[in-house]
Amino acid sequence: MSLKNKIIDQCTLLQKYYHFRIPFSALGRKRGSMTVEAALVLPVFLFAMLLFSFLGILIRNQDEVQWALTRVAREASAEYGASESEMMKNTLYYQTKLRAYLGTKVPTAHLLESRLIRENDEIDLIVNYQMELPFRVIKIGRCHFRQRVHTRAFTGVEHRGDAGGGTDCIVYVTPTGRVYHKNKNCTYLRLSVSQVKFEDLESLRNGGGGIYKSCERCARDTEVPRTAKVWITNFGDRYHTSRSCSGIKRNIEEISLSEAGGRIPCSKCGEFDGG
Repeated sequence: MSLKNKIIDQCTLLQKYYHFRIPFSALGRKRGSMTVEAALVLPVFLFAMLLFSFLGILIRNQDEVQWALTRVAREASAEYGASESEMMKNTLYYQTKLRAYLGTKVPTAHLLESRLIRENDEIDLIVNYQMELPFRVIKIGRCHFRQRVHTRAFTGVEHRGDAGGGTDCIVYVTPTGRVYHKNKNCTYLRLSVSQVKFEDLESLRNGGGGIYKSCERCARDTEVPRTAKVWITNFGDRYHTSRSCSGIKRNIEEISLSEAGGRIPCSKCGEFDGG
């Protein structure tokens, strides 16, 4: 075999070798590219899922804190109207109530910025708390929250008496009530309605220290699940399964004392001074 033929044979073998090697190299590059893309996309996807889950937890905690803060404010408003105790001006009283409703869900919650029973008997509850982030973003390890509820204590208004100096002054009654009221803002007349769980009624008491029984109108012969929502009032002695129950509503009428008929004065606001 001549030298020329040997060179041609060697070139043919090299051509066949590289012809079969090139497709395998291309396939390897494709597999490597998919691996790199998966390594980049998967952490981003997991981070997004973790972020959305944490946002859901934050929203749920905010709702629970607002519900507990509103309930504490309403109860304190009614209790101060009934007793006017100096204890109601102590932050520790409100902090204890808030802890009882929140438990250990928000351990950092505090009411140090609250303004209690100052100007115009107002109750201004301000809660501050923090939530730990499951990851650190630009050196931020916690989220700070501030929520607020503002209300006024049920202390009524001063009665100014009859302008003409007579005894036939104005009083306030309800169509089915058996008493008349000197103050239109009497806590017995204007009810503060709260929504609670049925299972919590065992530990709750009204403004007079009494327990809550079933309403004859909406809860008679009704088996209420323990987790169901019911409605109670600050000075009532019944729980209601319907917010629209007539036992909760108050239609207040303004009449003269001479028209009160057989109604007796309210034990809280119905006693008049002098003749």
